[in-house]
Amino acid sequence: MQAFDPNDYRKRVLADIERRGGLEESDAFEIYDIPLEEVESLTDAEVAARVEEVWGFWQRQRDHPKYRVLVGLLVDAHPNLSRVLLDSAVRRVEAARIRDVRERRDADRYELLDAAISRLVQRHGGVPAGKVAGLEEIGAMGGLGVAEVATRLRRHRVIEDAPTPLGVLTDQRRQQIRQLLSEWERLIDGEPTPTLFALLRVDPAKAGQGQEIRLRAEALRARSRELPPGRVRVVLDELLIHIRDVLESGEATLREYLRAVAEDVAKELRPKVRAAVLVEDELVGDDFQYLLDEAMRMGLDRADATRVLTEIAAELGARVSNSPPAMPPQPIAQPPAPRRWEAPLKAARGALRGGRPQEAARHVEDARRLVGSDGEGLTPIRSVSDEVDRVLSEAQAHWRDATAACAAKRYVEALPHLEQVRRTASDLLPPSQVPSIDQLLAEAREAIAEADRLVAEAQAGPDDARMRGLIAAVEVCADHAGAAVALAESPIEAPRRVETTRLANGSVLVAWSPTSTDNVAYRVTRLQPDGSWRVVGRTQATELEDGGAPAVGQPIYAVAAAVAGRYSEITRSDTGPAVKPQRGPEQSQDDPSPSGIPTVTGLDEQAGLLVFVWPTGVTEVMAVVRPDHPPTTPDDPQARSWKVTNMRYEIDGGVRIPPDIPRPCHVAIASCRREPNGKLTVAAGFAPTARIRWFG
Repeated sequence: MQAFDPNDYRKRVLADIERRGGLEESDAFEIYDIPLEEVESLTDAEVAARVEEVWGFWQRQRDHPKYRVLVGLLVDAHPNLSRVLLDSAVRRVEAARIRDVRERRDADRYELLDAAISRLVQRHGGVPAGKVAGLEEIGAMGGLGVAEVATRLRRHRVIEDAPTPLGVLTDQRRQQIRQLLSEWERLIDGEPTPTLFALLRVDPAKAGQGQEIRLRAEALRARSRELPPGRVRVVLDELLIHIRDVLESGEATLREYLRAVAEDVAKELRPKVRAAVLVEDELVGDDFQYLLDEAMRMGLDRADATRVLTEIAAELGARVSNSPPAMPPQPIAQPPAPRRWEAPLKAARGALRGGRPQEAARHVEDARRLVGSDGEGLTPIRSVSDEVDRVLSEAQAHWRDATAACAAKRYVEALPHLEQVRRTASDLLPPSQVPSIDQLLAEAREAIAEADRLVAEAQAGPDDARMRGLIAAVEVCADHAGAAVALAESPIEAPRRVETTRLANGSVLVAWSPTSTDNVAYRVTRLQPDGSWRVVGRTQATELEDGGAPAVGQPIYAVAAAVAGRYSEITRSDTGPAVKPQRGPEQSQDDPSPSGIPTVTGLDEQAGLLVFVWPTGVTEVMAVVRPDHPPTTPDDPQARSWKVTNMRYEIDGGVRIPPDIPRPCHVAIASCRREPNGKLTVAAGFAPTARIRWFG
């Protein structure tokens, strides 16, 4: 049973219960986050501890803006809900009943998805890869998540789509570029970098000057090679790949990127233009200048910014003018009737531009009260009101994400959310008992700075204190990139001895010698008859009782030490230490350092993903898979291979093995090196430590 994670529980368990309509559609095992498949191996003490943890979490969430009603119901139902879990005999009977209930419920949830998959298989002989996104949408209609759809698809062959031509700017690549540029802005103090042109300091109006782009890109590559290993270099290397593929690959792709930037800017500005023109039917004066500056800040030059604003205004039936329109002369005897609602409405628009939506909402209410009996003015007021609601809704979403991240000490994740709220909704009042936006911003920045200091001290200090310092940095800022990279390079000693004893009650006591690494927890796994490994439990002690052990024979166990989500080599009960599970046969001719490129280490399986430690200076690897026997070389014609960047690895948490590859299979990892001219060199072979047998 995994350690209780409050943020994960909120997003996974509470969100599912809320989505299904409440407690009636849930069960005690889900509500207290107790895996149904581990019920037989859990002791009463472990279950009671989990129930107590969840109960305490509910108490702290009574004022949560989204889940306070649900949490109140859970607190009231706690005595009855927990009763069926605390006694082992009652718990096993309840578990059997819930399994049947879940199977019936899952059959209904999967019915629509299974029907769609069946039609695709009949038509195509498998599931086309391009249809997977559509199947995910169909699954969502039945309440299925992406992971659940992927699990269902493992039963069928996924047919690869025709390869996308190189140089095409796909939606996925556009999203990756935006994410990388946003992260670069957070990592580096300096001018904003909304586009790849801004990163190269190239005026978008001069985008056609390919020579200048190439020279600036080469200068940036030289700068990247001088950077020490770390998150800054990882992000810059990824951006340089996009610069090469998008800006340097040809005029057509470059122009396509310019169009994509303009589309993104237009999408962002369209609601603001709509709010501006509905009052005057014209984009004039300060409004025009403000929106023009916004468009240029987002990466357009003045000409393209003006063109985008003009096109949006034309869509809305308005025109653009750089100066306020002259009012036509009116007869003195018949002055125009004053429209008292205009003044508060303009004040609302000004408050929105100043990042004060709460103030804007008050001005909108004032405007509504001043509308005459004929209802004139309701349309522009409604438009501004909708914009206020949108800004407040987005700010509240950022606020929820920020407070959740701060509660979990993921301050790097929280910081951009907090800065967005500070920029667009500075007057948004936080929930009760939550610090203000300025307090949380200061807290996040101080935590990141403190983690920076601890990492620097740990790397400069003695080896025996290095791990303690890095763990202290993670405790201060759980998602600190520098600490994660440094921890990945720090070895974790495996337990030196594992012994098993059959107890009188039929269970097996697994005991081991502690590792010398500080602050570790231990993961205990049992070898299954099919060759896979099943997690028995996790503990900070040096022994664990396996109540679910087979009654016949002496099972084989493996114990690994864990620090901050990383695992040591395992020690098995039937062998010595540092044996890798599921490892396939290694070829004696393997070179320990093929082509002189550093190789990956710590190759293992974790949560259905292939995980390993990246060597210093390597940001790309080639994953090579064969179902019949270990791959011979990275270009083995009988193998399937694909490139993995460390950015993709970090996003996914490891390497995903495509579901259509038969299990078990043989996996090998070849390191790659990016040459000064941008060419990718793949190692000629694999190191012995870079092979594994994958059971999936």
